[in-house]
Amino acid sequence: MNSGTDRKLTTILCADVAGYSRLMNKNEGETLSRLKATREIFSDFIIRYNGRTVNMTGDGLVCEFPSVVNAVQCAVEVQNKINEDNLSLLPADRMLYRIGINLGDVLIEGDDIFGEGVNVAARLEALAPVGGICISGSVFDQVKNKLPKHFEFLGNKTVKNIADPVPVYSLVLAEMSDVYTDASASRLNSENAPKEETEDDRKIRAYVKRQAAFYRRATAFGAITLMLFFINMATSPDYWWFLWPAAGFVVSLIIQGIMIFKGPRHGKEWEERKINELKARRHKPHS
Repeated sequence: MNSGTDRKLTTILCADVAGYSRLMNKNEGETLSRLKATREIFSDFIIRYNGRTVNMTGDGLVCEFPSVVNAVQCAVEVQNKINEDNLSLLPADRMLYRIGINLGDVLIEGDDIFGEGVNVAARLEALAPVGGICISGSVFDQVKNKLPKHFEFLGNKTVKNIADPVPVYSLVLAEMSDVYTDASASRLNSENAPKEETEDDRKIRAYVKRQAAFYRRATAFGAITLMLFFINMATSPDYWWFLWPAAGFVVSLIIQGIMIFKGPRHGKEWEERKINELKARRHKPHS
């Protein structure tokens, strides 16, 4: 007997952020911003592959596709894009999704869909690796000869509230494996680690520090000279005694400037060069 409830066969895609609560506890504002950005990625690809967003609640979403192939292609594109965007972030800061896809019969109520078909997709999403995709046997049967992808059979899984075991396949995305492996974390840590300074780096750093010290001294001498000038004018305007310490400051700065910006003409480098020249001359064979 017809109950009056509409039904249809459709492809359901369920997605959820892995570790969403942890990300929210760490930084609510940044997490919400990234959630919005990833939702826009989902929306763009869902439209591109002729799908429809059923609902977006919290950090999860449910959408459906008339085509099984389109649903899987959409999931692959979404994961590729999101995981690519995450590569610039430290592993602990990445927002990664799990995706589950099922082909099943669903109940229709308004714009929403219900039933075992949706429940299976949700269970597959929970079984998916972080940044990866799990599909049911019914989806695999439709795409195995249509998409140039590698699928790994994970076995017949018993899932909550589903009577029969569900054949589960993981869609292997080799190009994304670096996103959620320890190798990725090691690479990012090595990139962010401070690089060891070379001898030239140390010389440049020391030179810049000497310049900075010179500018600080010049500023201090200028301030002191100005203060002495006002004291001089207030106490004995007929005798400009402040010029004597000011002259000392100027001479000191000139000497320091020559040493810093020109360098000592007969410093250690000159000594080393002369020693090497004399050694070479001594060992030069006589004609």
